[in-house]
Formats: sequence, C-alpha cells, structure tokens
Amino acid sequence: MESELISRSHHFLNFLPLVGNMLATKHETEYLQIKEKALYDLVTEADLAAEKMVLDEIQKYFPNDGFLSEEFGEKIGESGFRWVIDPLDGTTNYAQGLPLYGVSVAVEHEETKQPVVGMVFFPELKTFYHAIKGKGAYRDKTLIHVSKKNQLKDSLFVTGFPYDRNKSIDTLMTYYKSILQKSRGIRRTGAATLDLCWLADGKFDGYYEIGLKPWDMAAAGLIAQEAGGKLTTMDGNDFDLYIPSLLATNGILHDLLLNVFEGHIIREVY
Repeated sequence: MESELISRSHHFLNFLPLVGNMLATKHETEYLQIKEKALYDLVTEADLAAEKMVLDEIQKYFPNDGFLSEEFGEKIGESGFRWVIDPLDGTTNYAQGLPLYGVSVAVEHEETKQPVVGMVFFPELKTFYHAIKGKGAYRDKTLIHVSKKNQLKDSLFVTGFPYDRNKSIDTLMTYYKSILQKSRGIRRTGAATLDLCWLADGKFDGYYEIGLKPWDMAAAGLIAQEAGGKLTTMDGNDFDLYIPSLLATNGILHDLLLNVFEGHIIREVY
C-alpha cells in the first residue's frame, strides 16, 4: 500500500500548485461570482473551478479511486482509496479578499475510514503542508512538530464557528469564555485547514470546533497527527472524520482542555 500512497502524494504535490495558481488569479478578479448556499455559507465560481480541476485529475490518473467532495458529492470507487476534497477552504476569507484560504485533498483508506495522505496548499501564503501516515508531517520540505507548551496560561488557541451558529451561540460563547480566561488568547483564521496546519507547525497550541465536515478535517487532521498532535472529539472520544466535533492539541494540553470543556459539551449534529 505504501507505494500507492507515495504515488498519489507525489502526483498531487506537483498538481495542487496549479490549482492554487488558478485560485490566486481568480482572487484578483474584480467581479468574482459569489452565491449563498445557506446563511453565512458561501460558494464562489473559484470553489467550483478548483473542485473540477481536482476531480478531473483524480479521474484521469486514479480512475478506480472514489471521492467525497464538498460541492460535487460522492463517487464510490473500487481501489479501496477515497479522496476527500475541499477545493477552497476559507471561502468567506476568499470572497472578502483575504489571503487565508487553501485547497485541501486527502486520501482516505475506505476500510478504516482514516486519512492516510493529506495535502493542503495555501496559494497566497506560498506554503504547502503535507503528510503520509507514519512518515511525519512537512511544511514544504521541512519536517514539522507541534509545540511543547504545557500550561494553558502560556498557550495560544484557535477556533472557528459553524455556519448555523445561531442554533448554539450561547454554548459557543461558553467555550470561548472558558478558554479565553485561562490562556494567552484565542484566534480565528476562518479556515479549519489553516488552524490545524498551524497547530502542526507549532504556531497554535490547541484548536477546537463543532460543526465540521470530513473535508475540513481529513488532510489537515492527518498533518496534525503526524506532527505529534492529538485529536479527539471535544468530549474525548476517538477522532472520527464523520463526527462534527474536534479537539486538536499538542498532546500535552489535551486533558487540560477536556477538563475545561467538561460539563459544557453539546451534541448537536450539524
């Protein structure tokens, strides 16, 4: 299986910058077409163009693989591998002209439902994060590791909010307050993949969010794990792409954060 993972990884390490260049070029367009899928949930012409590029490449070079993509849905494959694709993570940032967005692809082992290859390219940050299961995590060609912070008061955290956040605004603010009172601070980048990659790179010490989708977590979640991070649900259960709750830390802080969240966890499924 290792050779199959390496071949997919190498192919898309070369291909994703082409998708990124397209996104960066469209980002300069004065009249970018934007649609609202739901309240706060946007899709742009660039999302659709990027997803088509990725799917066309998969079907040309790995036609027996399945895929799960944010905009085009699902295809059942025959190879035992499934691609999980977010063509433009950080669409609201992108629509606002901010550079904090990326294109994310992962390969999931269909039997275990676990990501085994993860790649996220941030075009305007000119940074590529990638990992193969068991092989470590990289920023471009540099091996990366999570931080070694061991106290909440010295740690910087990051979070995001679900699109239908009005359903749970009070609980979201409870989470926010409970961490903010005990830490160096909380940031919000607006892109889950960037949050997880910067956790993997030691820039953040912990990340939590509810309302996530598999394509938000698959690639960057593997990168964080391969960098030494620990991932669970927010109530401490095993990490699962198909459960919309995530707590990711440097590992050292994990139990401390679980203790902070205890008693406040909600279990709405988004």
